[in-house]
Amino acid sequence: MNVLSILFLVFSIGIRIVYPQPIFAVSGAISITALVPEVATSTTFSSPSGGSATLTKADGTTVVFHFPPHFYTEDLKLQANSYSKDFFSSDKPSSSGKSAVGKTYDFNLYTSASGIQVSTTSLAMSITISYTDADISGLDESSIAPYRWGSTDSSWQLIPGATIDAPNNKITFSTNSFSSFVLFALASQQQGGESAGGGGGGGIVAQPQTAAVFSGRAYPKSTVTLLKDAQIAATTIAGSDASFSIKLSGLSTGNYIFALYSKDSKGNRSSLVTFPASVASGATTSRSGIFITPTIAVDKSEVKRGENIAIFGQSVPKADVTVAISSEEEFLGKTVADQNGAYLYNFDTAELSMGQHFAKSKAARNGTASSFSHTISFLVGAKTVVSQPTNKCQTKGDFTNDCRVNLVDFSIAAYWYKRPSPPNSTDLNNDGKVDLVDLSIMTFHWTG
Repeated sequence: MNVLSILFLVFSIGIRIVYPQPIFAVSGAISITALVPEVATSTTFSSPSGGSATLTKADGTTVVFHFPPHFYTEDLKLQANSYSKDFFSSDKPSSSGKSAVGKTYDFNLYTSASGIQVSTTSLAMSITISYTDADISGLDESSIAPYRWGSTDSSWQLIPGATIDAPNNKITFSTNSFSSFVLFALASQQQGGESAGGGGGGGIVAQPQTAAVFSGRAYPKSTVTLLKDAQIAATTIAGSDASFSIKLSGLSTGNYIFALYSKDSKGNRSSLVTFPASVASGATTSRSGIFITPTIAVDKSEVKRGENIAIFGQSVPKADVTVAISSEEEFLGKTVADQNGAYLYNFDTAELSMGQHFAKSKAARNGTASSFSHTISFLVGAKTVVSQPTNKCQTKGDFTNDCRVNLVDFSIAAYWYKRPSPPNSTDLNNDGKVDLVDLSIMTFHWTG
């Protein structure tokens, strides 16, 4: 029997192809729900380094995944499938009053070595889903939110903390649980709607949200990460002018410690901008004017006295950057960042004594200024040694390989605290567990 004959037989008896597994249910004629996605992609992520991947949907919009370093104890393979808008309508119906926005999805993870499915990871991943203007026609864009349907769920579960980028038709959220996903939104409010039982006008009355909004400036097109009590809560992408805004909704009433950081185009990370905040029920707490500190690096780990050392990094475009070099006295230099926020300051080391020195930088623009960046060290000696890439630091407790030990690393250690079988990287004294001994080692190496 040739291929055409087989296909004719399949369609004549009513079989529809199943993806990714052929599971057959027989009741009279054979009929199987079609699970073939419109678009599918798979990517393997390295646990030590993390990474990014993009699923381009049939309508040209995208889903972008960002996996942080050490997201799991081993490498994982992501299988991302995109389906039509009504794909889940029969077996996973939406809640009353909500409509699906754009496509629907299955995002699943498997161990790359054995192919075992993993439903929950150690650290949360950031997912950014874009949509079209047509997708939100007749819907309230501000009400868009991501939902997940897990293997044990009987309804769609809201994923709190999403950030809506309305000008660019994007929504970003974080999750460490993987299964079926969809975006839902409420219908736009209808003025003068039909009355019921003598009541007032129709439409949907929005309930006040308990939320926090953070806005400011980082670096052009950089990823800005928000931490809530040392845990990654949300991310967003800064605009070409370095401005950003992150809204974290679905919060509980209480006190939090929020922190923000960004990475420049070379992968160097800024210092944390940290501040406490009190969130009241039904209110939105706002923090504007945030100025992410510049990044900083040097081109030489050791410089021959009398030669120049290049001090560089990234900040807000056209910002005035002050570079401070510590010695017996402090030397200050000034430069201006270019249109991409990159700055460079060449410092003559003839004025410095032999030995170790430190440099830091801060930026100012339009009457506002950042705090100083973290400090970076270099030696003034009898020879010149070019700096090596800093992505292979050997500092104990530096789980993210950014050459710093801070709250981000602490959040990773806190997750594995007294949990069985922690990764070797988090077990700092190699005794098979993460406890107070490991935290004390981290404290000794703390950089902030």
